[in-house]
Amino acid sequence: MLRRINIHLSFLFTIFSYFYVFAKTDIAIITNQEADTVDIIDLKKRIKISEIQVGKKPAGIFVDKLNKIFFTSNPGTNNISIYNLENQEHKFLKSGKSPMGIQLDSKKNFLFVSNWFENKVSVIDINKNEIVSEIEVGNSPAGIFLSDNEKLFVAIKEENIITVIDTIKETKIKNIRVGKAPYGVFSDNKTNFLFVTNVQSNTVTIIDKKSLKVIANIKVGSWPYQVAFEKRKKLLFVTNQRDNSISIIDTKKFNVIKTLREVCEYP
Repeated sequence: MLRRINIHLSFLFTIFSYFYVFAKTDIAIITNQEADTVDIIDLKKRIKISEIQVGKKPAGIFVDKLNKIFFTSNPGTNNISIYNLENQEHKFLKSGKSPMGIQLDSKKNFLFVSNWFENKVSVIDINKNEIVSEIEVGNSPAGIFLSDNEKLFVAIKEENIITVIDTIKETKIKNIRVGKAPYGVFSDNKTNFLFVTNVQSNTVTIIDKKSLKVIANIKVGSWPYQVAFEKRKKLLFVTNQRDNSISIIDTKKFNVIKTLREVCEYP
């Protein structure tokens, strides 16, 4: 288990930092807003093995594992970085203002990006490097998730809802009431559930992706922001910033089975 680490793995600077862990390796890709970089971390050795310069204040991250490409949203420069891990090619894509969450539609090569201050989701054609559409949503859209049945789930932080969008028609399907200040949205196409962190109510809401109904609200630590899903054991790991802890949730029984305390600062 990771102990408190002096370098804090670089992703502990602000609430807007994201991380991505490769399921079958010991490598994590982490946005570092203080340095305007993406850090590649060897989790086994607990060291930083690479530092990649991107746009200013990188926030959201999405990794295309098949093509070995990652995208970061850069709210400091209002653009998207696209970086090829094999040939180190770095390009910028246009985006709306204050880009945050990112999801890739690999079939169409479209990138969906939530824009925090504009209250929109931008749809970017990667091949043409242009915004082909903008979808109006509520106040302060944060984390997003694109399901394989072409539904986009958007956390609307200031309205305490998850907005579900039909990405074909680009219309709103439903607003789902969750806890206070929803931020992180996570799922996996092998699970029927969507997991939402509610920062100011200290809960995780679990939503059935088919029925679009709330299944459970689970109490966790103070100010939960991000989640990671362990597929084999069906466990959900939730970072709680205010009490420096990680809650582990059994998604079969919908309860917290363990809390890891003081593993790091401000996770």
